[in-house]
Amino acid sequence: MGNSFIKIHNHSEIKNKEFNNWNSKIRNLTIGIRKSGIQFRKGAKNLDFETAVQFHGHVCPGIAIGYRIATLAAERFKDRSEDEELVAVVENRSCAVDAIQVVNGCTCGKGNLVFKENGKHVYTFFKRGDEKALRISLKPDALPQDDRHTALFAKLRAGTASPEEVKEFRAAHEAKSQSILERPEEEIFWIKEVEIEPPQKARVYPTVICSECGEGFMEPLGRVKNGKIVCISCSEAGE
Repeated sequence: MGNSFIKIHNHSEIKNKEFNNWNSKIRNLTIGIRKSGIQFRKGAKNLDFETAVQFHGHVCPGIAIGYRIATLAAERFKDRSEDEELVAVVENRSCAVDAIQVVNGCTCGKGNLVFKENGKHVYTFFKRGDEKALRISLKPDALPQDDRHTALFAKLRAGTASPEEVKEFRAAHEAKSQSILERPEEEIFWIKEVEIEPPQKARVYPTVICSECGEGFMEPLGRVKNGKIVCISCSEAGE
């Protein structure tokens, strides 16, 4: 999703004390949301930014973007989705999607989180039966390019960052996240109502046993190999 939404994968490079200090700042990052006056309704009232961070694993601009988007959708649709009544169509697989799963209840397992691999920060929410959907997209200039931040991230990934550079990167990461939480929504997002063709509800298919490995799989994902029904893994084995 670009350098503005990067995350740290190798925490072993960071001393435990520094890492704990970083995590302790998570609570402070909710200040921006509280200032915004956002109020969660039924089912979502206790899902603050800290909850999204705990689910995601770390603080980053991506999870902050997702949280702002999720709260905008929560204001419009009120209740957190218990089943498939609220659907989110997301056009990327970035950190932001984790906040939508936590706050809005649109998840992979329930089938009401639909992925479109467009590589765009665009998120569309709708309730089944509604004629209109809410489309939220990140403005191109919402997060200006920061060459220093990008260079520091490259050093972290390569394992060549000094302790001072690690601290500098994390401070910049925190500042970006804080800014996203505090800035007015109109500075960051385009928001509009759109019409959408609702996707079908998630279906439950019969289980078929693979003739080669003996494992069960969903019926429509079967393949024919040497005249026998097999799973995708076995159909591709030896190719």
